Amino acid sequence: MSGTLDRLHIGDLLEWLRLTRATGRLLLSAGPTTRSLDVKRGKIAFVSSSQASERLASWLLRQQAASHDVLLRALAVSQTKNKLLTSVLIEQGDVPVSVLVEAGRSLAATLASRILQEEGVLFTFKPDWPIPRDMPVDLQLDCSNLIMQAAYQVDTLPPVDPSKPVSAVSLDSKTLEGLFWTILEELEGEHIEAPRFAEAYQVFLKVGTLFERWISQGPPLLPVGPLDIARARARLDAGQPVEATDSPSLVWDLLCIVNCVDAPGYPRATGPREAWAIAGEDAPYIASLIIESPRWQRAVPEEAEETLSRLVRRRAAAARPIANRLGLSEDIADSVAALPVVLLELVVTALTASPLASPAMQRCALHHLLPRVGIAAGIAAGLPDAIMAAITASPPGHPAVQLSYLIEHAAGALPGFSHLLQSAARRQTPAIKAALAEAHAAVAAAG
Repeated sequence: MSGTLDRLHIGDLLEWLRLTRATGRLLLSAGPTTRSLDVKRGKIAFVSSSQASERLASWLLRQQAASHDVLLRALAVSQTKNKLLTSVLIEQGDVPVSVLVEAGRSLAATLASRILQEEGVLFTFKPDWPIPRDMPVDLQLDCSNLIMQAAYQVDTLPPVDPSKPVSAVSLDSKTLEGLFWTILEELEGEHIEAPRFAEAYQVFLKVGTLFERWISQGPPLLPVGPLDIARARARLDAGQPVEATDSPSLVWDLLCIVNCVDAPGYPRATGPREAWAIAGEDAPYIASLIIESPRWQRAVPEEAEETLSRLVRRRAAAARPIANRLGLSEDIADSVAALPVVLLELVVTALTASPLASPAMQRCALHHLLPRVGIAAGIAAGLPDAIMAAITASPPGHPAVQLSYLIEHAAGALPGFSHLLQSAARRQTPAIKAALAEAHAAVAAAG
């Protein structure tokens, strides 16, 4: 069951779930954010969000119900051992069940109040969603009471600024369908047979749904290949932090875990060194959990993995001298060099595994999906502005986007990503020309 709701009818939908004693997951999407309500026999059992700052770990930190270190460790264990975060916190004795329930109910009221502030909400109810019979934390929230609490919160909040820009980027089914027709318009004149057209439609929605599920189920971690694991283990055995050139996928995962615990007053990492510093003594432990977890290991042809590794090394060699001239840190330089490659590989792999009707359609789908997946994944991981700019090439004037543009000049174009940088052209001042010359030399030295 799915459709569109205005703010006046969200309560009606929840009341219907209560009256029918429904069980399943209700997804409510507005803009780039999807909030989920797990319903059990007509009551709200748990809530979550595709936005890092609206998840339980961030909420516990915001309310000072658990320390930053405790939540980072628990989140890492949860993701690598495929266990609920609440189960990990209870098993380790870090947070009592009563505190988790209280925080969960407070979060539910806040999410509901934010949903009520949206002009239009896309909803999908999935009765086949696997809701555990015995949940470690069951909020048992009455739907009517939740709406009343949310409405009270809305009344006490300042009005939404209508001039504030709203991101329309989303990966919900309605948006994906509209995106498919946009792709077809751009391919006007190319003949596609009816059976292949129908198949391409289904495949594209399937790929988009796969990305939406990946992003909505916690920090959007990526599996790590065998060569990267070997390099990361060598670093850890030597007592050294893992760098972007050792394993860009592992660095992505570390940044996701560190930044996903997102609350005001706590630092966010723009690159591997900052992530390592924020994790502190637990950094090697978190990295080891990821590379030793069968869930996050993947078989990659050695030649393909080494090709990507060389590409990241070339880009990193070019990025550092240019970043220095632009006044950016080495951490941002490494993120700009490595993370677009990781994201591009992810989207290309998904499209290659489920090919569309023609190479032209594949390319067009890549151009449209790449920035959208970057924005959605970045929001889900709580990534800071510099990394968001690096993986989405937006806004064009951001220093990280300018750095990306100059890296392309020095290290070679990144297929599928270069078109995003077309509006980021930077005037090449004498200082920039000198930095590019230095970057070319660094790339040549890096092979």
